[in-house]
Amino acid sequence: MTGERDVRSEDRQLLLDAICAATETLVITYTGADEHSGHERPPAVPLAELLDALDQTTQSPVREHVMTKHPLQPFDRRNVTPGELVPDKPFTFDPTALTAAEAAAGNRCPPKRFLADVLPAPPPDDIALADLLEFFKDPVKGFFRALDYTLPWDVDAVEDAMPVEISALQEWIVGDRMLHDMLRGIDARTAAEFEWRRGTLPPGRLGWRTAKKIRDRAAKLAEATLAARHGDPRAHDVAVDLGGGRSLTGTVNPVFGDRIVEVTYSKLDGRHLLQCWLRLLALAADEPGRAWAARCIGRRDADTDRVTAQTLRAPGNAVEILRELATLYDNGRREPLPLPVKTSYAWARARDSGTDPRVAARRRWVTANHYRGEHEEPAIVTAFGKNAPLDVLLGPPRPGEEVPGEDTRLGALAARLWSPLIEATEDPR
Repeated sequence: MTGERDVRSEDRQLLLDAICAATETLVITYTGADEHSGHERPPAVPLAELLDALDQTTQSPVREHVMTKHPLQPFDRRNVTPGELVPDKPFTFDPTALTAAEAAAGNRCPPKRFLADVLPAPPPDDIALADLLEFFKDPVKGFFRALDYTLPWDVDAVEDAMPVEISALQEWIVGDRMLHDMLRGIDARTAAEFEWRRGTLPPGRLGWRTAKKIRDRAAKLAEATLAARHGDPRAHDVAVDLGGGRSLTGTVNPVFGDRIVEVTYSKLDGRHLLQCWLRLLALAADEPGRAWAARCIGRRDADTDRVTAQTLRAPGNAVEILRELATLYDNGRREPLPLPVKTSYAWARARDSGTDPRVAARRRWVTANHYRGEHEEPAIVTAFGKNAPLDVLLGPPRPGEEVPGEDTRLGALAARLWSPLIEATEDPR
């Protein structure tokens, strides 16, 4: 209590010094609302005492006359309306804030299509393997990336609060970091202690229980991965002639003998298989005489620690497949392709197994039963609209995209992307 009183006395003295130093105008500001909830916050004790003194030493209370509650947003109409916040003039003279306030107060029009037509074809330059891999992580987002268009949701924010509970994304970040620490030779307990000291986990016993759960899952994945890696890792430089004076160049790393071994802390799905597949195709096209393979390891289910793995065998027509993927890459930089990774993979898998592809694709596209559908991804919302139905992907194929048995563009593009991969997947039995 003594320390608290000393701090208040010091604050009072500072406030008194400021009042005595003022000659014409004295401006005092304080945060009047909680930054997260918006609930009102009282002023500091010395400032509250000053307001009480002003009310009690004047003929009538003056609190409401000397206090101004400023809007949260700079484009709030009160900021640009003369006399609303300060007498006889607007609070801000920023023309951008005025334009924004007028737009916010104007008539709302239905949003226009993001892209009215296909963009001109880019020059047929060489393709870097890293660019191809990045594009096929998310072909819809790859279109925006080719334009250097940054989606607002892609800007990383700095977290300055200690987590009380950990989200699925945060768990993946922590688990992936632990996993790769273990693959570098760090034992499981030490890897968990590293995360504990980084402050990325909840405090106390709750955080340590979370750390142990993630540690055990990562340890099983690391064990399976190390068992599949034989020999020392090597880097392979590749240069594949795609025809027309065009090449695919890059480095595949690491490679263990004739095998790529990749692991993810996530549930193993088409996104991870596709990244392994592209690297495998590059190796097979560059050195077709070797029996290349790729081993992809991940969790069987999102909520369990069971490990699963799939093996891909190099096809004999790797160059032909890469040329087809290069065409998709070129087209995907001219318009957002109706080729979301999860939805298109579900379509191709259903088509291969003889089940209804529309039903399988809709399960991945639409949000339901605590599953976040792909139609909520920021890039897809920007390209196809908010809560877009699956039908936006199901128009007829464009000339040159046709595939026998597919009468929709999603189906044709999914077949071109996924069918060779599915055919090369080794039966786990």
